[in-house]
Amino acid sequence: MGYYVAGAIALYQEWFHPSWYARVPVDIDDDTQKIVGVQTEAKSAGISQGDVIKALNGEAFTGDRQLLRDVRQRHPGETLAATVKTTNGITKTASIRLASREGPPWIPTIIALFVTILVLPALSLVIGYWVVAAKPRDPNAWLVLVVLAFSETFFGNLDWRFWGDPWFELFGVWAVLLQKLGFPALFLFGLYFPERWRVDRQWPWIKWLIVIPQLVGISVELWVDYVQFFHATWGRLFMPLETPFDWVFKILQPASIVLYWIALFDKLRSASTADARRRLRVLVAGSALSLGPLLVLFGLLPFFGFDPHHGSSYEIIVPFFAIFPLTLAYVVVVQRAMDLRILLRMGTKYALARGSLWLLRAGVIVLLIFLFTNWSLASRFAIAVRITALAALVFLIRHPLFRNASQWVDRKFFREAYNTEIVLSELSERARQFTEKEPLIETVTRRISETLHVPQIAVWLRGSQVFQLQEALGFSMIQPILLTETSSTVRTLTEANHPLTLYRENPDEWFVEAQPDEKQMLSQINAEVLLPFPGHDRLMGIMALGPKKSEEPYSPSDLRLLQSVATQTGLALEVSELAHSLAAEAAQRERIHREIEIAREVQERLFPQELPAINGIDLAGHCRPAQVVGGDYYDFIALEGARLGLAIGDISGKGISAALLMASLRASLRGMTLYGSNDLAELMRKVNQLVYEASASNRYATFFFAVYDPKTRELRYVNAGHNPPFLLRGNEADASQALRLEAGGPVIGLLQSAPYVEASLSLRSADLLLAYTDGISEAMTVDDEEWGEERMVSAVSGVRSSSAGEILSAIFRAADEFTSGAPQHDDMTLLIMKILSDGESQNKN
Repeated sequence: MGYYVAGAIALYQEWFHPSWYARVPVDIDDDTQKIVGVQTEAKSAGISQGDVIKALNGEAFTGDRQLLRDVRQRHPGETLAATVKTTNGITKTASIRLASREGPPWIPTIIALFVTILVLPALSLVIGYWVVAAKPRDPNAWLVLVVLAFSETFFGNLDWRFWGDPWFELFGVWAVLLQKLGFPALFLFGLYFPERWRVDRQWPWIKWLIVIPQLVGISVELWVDYVQFFHATWGRLFMPLETPFDWVFKILQPASIVLYWIALFDKLRSASTADARRRLRVLVAGSALSLGPLLVLFGLLPFFGFDPHHGSSYEIIVPFFAIFPLTLAYVVVVQRAMDLRILLRMGTKYALARGSLWLLRAGVIVLLIFLFTNWSLASRFAIAVRITALAALVFLIRHPLFRNASQWVDRKFFREAYNTEIVLSELSERARQFTEKEPLIETVTRRISETLHVPQIAVWLRGSQVFQLQEALGFSMIQPILLTETSSTVRTLTEANHPLTLYRENPDEWFVEAQPDEKQMLSQINAEVLLPFPGHDRLMGIMALGPKKSEEPYSPSDLRLLQSVATQTGLALEVSELAHSLAAEAAQRERIHREIEIAREVQERLFPQELPAINGIDLAGHCRPAQVVGGDYYDFIALEGARLGLAIGDISGKGISAALLMASLRASLRGMTLYGSNDLAELMRKVNQLVYEASASNRYATFFFAVYDPKTRELRYVNAGHNPPFLLRGNEADASQALRLEAGGPVIGLLQSAPYVEASLSLRSADLLLAYTDGISEAMTVDDEEWGEERMVSAVSGVRSSSAGEILSAIFRAADEFTSGAPQHDDMTLLIMKILSDGESQNKN
């Protein structure tokens, strides 16, 4: 590319600023140093054809490089002293006044040179780079790049003196390499593309007879050029070495092209696949049109004394050679080549139709411009004609008439592709209307098969852990085919999120890395295109399409339309899955709701259904869970000897898990009380052990248990980490006068073994026992302000003379008024025992 840019700059200087540079006054034979061409300024100085250059500006002549350097260092009008030996044997020094260079004589020549020297090499280089970028691991791609770089030799007509040392030498070496390497590279490409020639498989040494002499000849020519440019006096010593290798190139360069064609024609008969044959037909046709003139130019004409490296011979072959880069790029890069007849028929007709349409449009516009600018029209018609022409011109430029005509031509010559686009676009819209997977996949599969003429299609849909085969069109499966989420196919499609082409004769890296069973499965279904069905954030399914009936490749337009269909199908699959998921979740919620309702009813049955009839006391208790079921517990247990057991507890957590532990605590407590043990500390220790064994390590309960004996009015209790109940004496409702029942030990269920102590006190008439859970005392407002124990005890003062049930209701009511409708965050439980005064009746609540 650097060589190309340098040549383009030199060409620009030569065309548009020729007067800035002096031209070389003489042309010298490289071998004899004789002057074989004389410019006017050299003739005026007395230089004649046949003279031998001896010195320039007093320095002994060493070669072409010295002449070009001395001319490059001077401007037009300056003199160059040349010492020559004339044909009569006389040595003289002539002062040559250098003339300026001459630009291209006329515009058509500039255009021809522009196309020859700039456009074609640029096209070839860009295509060569594109081929290598598309197939960096394919040796054929690199051979194509070398072959296409040959077009840069068209810069050989330029004078490289625009560039100084060392660029001049580098450009010269590069030009020789380009001219000579293109032929063996073309020969090797013919041997190995698209598959190795059978002759080379049988006699692999033959190719080296063609390649190695040319590589040696390149080294010899580089040495000879060095001598001619830097040490011209050595030329006679190396002329015997130069001549044989000139014949090597004259013979082997045409032989390289001929063998290239022979290999292609032979492989046409023996190609192993239909795709290889299609590629070879296209390559043979393009090579015949492009390399035929090249073979004549370099293979035949040199035998008649014509030098193809000089003159305007390159301009002759440019239109033909331009076909070659496009042909090479097509057959190397395209995965599935189209048949040559289709390419020629459709390409020619399409080009003629579009060209005719363009010429018609251009002709109409030129006519309108002529009418608008024709001042010879009669004055009375001039204004009207110009206005009409201008309006028509604007109409043609802006109106979509010609654009519609172009679209009509496209539809006319590519009707199948146009119809395919319509059908698949409609299918893309329809896919969103399905809510069930089965009809969606069946419709999409059938329509794609009918539209693109694909007989074999398979579809996998996402399951719980794997992708399961949902649809198989055109083949039957002996056993189910599954794709795991970690398979190379699924991972690649998830990352790429676009269709992937799969050609097993030239597989991509992801297919090479796939597991053997995965490769076997893709081969079994003859997959050629893999189409992902993308969801919002995951892959919903995969469609594998086999080859078309015509064996033509999937075009970029096909892949774009398929991707559009796949995108809508993926969204439809996700919507279908979401709808089924919502329905399942609704059913699940309904089932859970019924189960929770049953749990609530069961839990309510665990609370006391009837209060024990104990003379002299009034009882009340209630639990209001924060959720449907809760973890608070209270109980009244009738014991032997007309005694009463009172229990209240708070299980860590809420919901079903807390309710289950609450049931376990209740069962453990009631089981222990059946033994009639009077040691409450020992009873609490056993309950702790039972709850510990029946619950998880992070579960525990605060628990208060007391036994009241109405005969002695003694209350014995153990508090296992619970909020201390209040004992309000007499008619005192002040919290400061309330007794807190704190004696006991740690919470139950957290430690396997824990010590507990029992405490007791005597009750009097009108005493009130208030036991609660923290859901009561810690009831909060929306501003996170707690109600507190003081407010709770104060709420009793106004209703102290009321029954236990009324006191309980008053406390709940006061808590609700304080929270003002704020959400209840914890279960709320109260237990009230009131010692009746004489004459005060018992209220059963």
